[in-house]
Amino acid sequence: MLFPLLLLLGAGKNLAGRYTGEWKSNGAAGSGSIHISLEPRSDAKWKCDVSFNVGGDDVKTTIRTCKVDESKLEASYDFELQGTALRSKITGQWNGKAFEGTYATTTVDGGEAVDDGTWNAAPTAGQ
Repeated sequence: MLFPLLLLLGAGKNLAGRYTGEWKSNGAAGSGSIHISLEPRSDAKWKCDVSFNVGGDDVKTTIRTCKVDESKLEASYDFELQGTALRSKITGQWNGKAFEGTYATTTVDGGEAVDDGTWNAAPTAGQ
């Protein structure tokens, strides 16, 4: 009985690593690559890094929140695109091989909806 409990408690730690995949807009924003890095910290929180590609340009982000809970990932991050400050929130579920989820992007100052869509990311080769 203790073994299954230990597996559940340690499930999030197995998600540490680097992931690469694709995001796809439900609107006209297109699609591109996404890169996610997850690293557990000693305070039981997680360090996340997210970057993605739009129209051939790499976009760096500033992480606002990051939560890994068993097989779920939630993160929010700010970035600038064409002079506009934006914030995206991603949620994803680990399916045993990759993360699959959704995102929603708003303006930072007004919270106005800008885009939404889906994303997926699998462990980066060589991990």
